[in-house]
Amino acid sequence: MSTDTVGFPWQSAIQELALTRTRQEWANALEYLGGQLAEAETCTFLTWREPRWLRPATGEMVDAPEQTLVGSTWQNVEATSRPNQAGELWTGRPASAPCWALPMRSFGRVIGILTLEKVGHPPHLEEWTSMLDLMAHSWETVGRLEDNNAYQEQTELLFVKALEALPNYHVGHVQRVSLTASELGRLLDLSAFQRQRLQRAGRYHDVGMLLHPSAHASAGAHYLRQGKVHADLASLVEHHHQAYSESLGLGLEEWVLALAEHFSEYREVHAGEGVDVLVQRFVLQHGKRHNPAVLDALVGLSVSGKLEEIG
Repeated sequence: MSTDTVGFPWQSAIQELALTRTRQEWANALEYLGGQLAEAETCTFLTWREPRWLRPATGEMVDAPEQTLVGSTWQNVEATSRPNQAGELWTGRPASAPCWALPMRSFGRVIGILTLEKVGHPPHLEEWTSMLDLMAHSWETVGRLEDNNAYQEQTELLFVKALEALPNYHVGHVQRVSLTASELGRLLDLSAFQRQRLQRAGRYHDVGMLLHPSAHASAGAHYLRQGKVHADLASLVEHHHQAYSESLGLGLEEWVLALAEHFSEYREVHAGEGVDVLVQRFVLQHGKRHNPAVLDALVGLSVSGKLEEIG
């Protein structure tokens, strides 16, 4: 491959792969990027699921016998090329020369094969090996992220179920606080990251009830500070019953969660009453306990109908 052809922005492309959040997204992104970077008319990334191949972009299952280009690559675990003769890429899929099948390894294990057809110049295998090694690392990163996120979601569901099993704990309270906090953040023009943080804090705000019910806010904050994953939520959880005072120097997110939790409790106690009436009464009775800007946002949610949607 000529210098001009291999001089594409690898780092940017691989960084884009690493930003995906699931293996499926990663495989789809690789197929697209491979086609762009290699200037190939046809580029496919195949993952190996013995004894058949799964094409991530379509979910199509295909055979790859040894005599095919992909099958030969798998059997020999090395790059295979056919610069002049046509053949089969896999069963039922003709391959036009020139074409290549390049195995991708992760910790020595072949995780997939990148196929290229009708490329303007044959790829320099040392250059491709270097790029594929970096891509394999990004696969591991994305895979760990996907597995970690799935584990976190299951852990959060377990916490919610444990909380809702407590005597007098309202079913749906955690979800209600989480959604209300996120919607308040949207009206207050908080960033997507801040809103996601509020949603996460809403899920964990009562976790201390499982540890020390009479001091659950501080107990929950202490629990979250023990690990790095949710340590950024500790301050929000610690102050979710805090009355507003500018002198405390807390951030807007703390006051958002405090109001979301308080109003959700108020709403549960007065279940069956209209949301607009509840908001008006809440503002009159408890408005002084909350940040004025967040209180205005609550009124805005009521007017827009969002509070009704949250339920």
